[in-house]
Amino acid sequence: MSAATIRRITIAELEQAPFLDEFIAAYGDESSIPEIGEPEPCFATYRAMEASGVLHVLGAFAPDLVGVASVLVFGLPHYAGRKIASMESIFVMPSARRSGAGLGLLRAAEQCAREQGAKALMISAPVGGRLAAVMSKTEYRETSRVFAKGLA
Repeated sequence: MSAATIRRITIAELEQAPFLDEFIAAYGDESSIPEIGEPEPCFATYRAMEASGVLHVLGAFAPDLVGVASVLVFGLPHYAGRKIASMESIFVMPSARRSGAGLGLLRAAEQCAREQGAKALMISAPVGGRLAAVMSKTEYRETSRVFAKGLA
């Protein structure tokens, strides 16, 4: 597979991506949180977040969409409103994982966060998952653990 091309995309563009259903299903297989349920993107919410300037989406193409990273940028009240970025999701189709798409998305997310004035980029990864294994080999520092409990 040839090297992936990384660029910013809109939610409208993501909605029109070929094989979107397969992409969402593959993401769900690896990254869903049972307490929340299967992934079911609410594009209206994504569009509103994008319009407000909070959501920034990146796509990896080789030549079709093979990966997505979505970054949320917001101020933290308990840190005097300083901005941070949080990776809402990052996923690369298994068939494209040796294309450089994942690292390209990560670096593009970092650049996007910098451009938005974020002081740090926070990334959560499923325990025992591929992303956690990759992140443990980067310059990122494990800072927190996330715990989930179903409420409904």
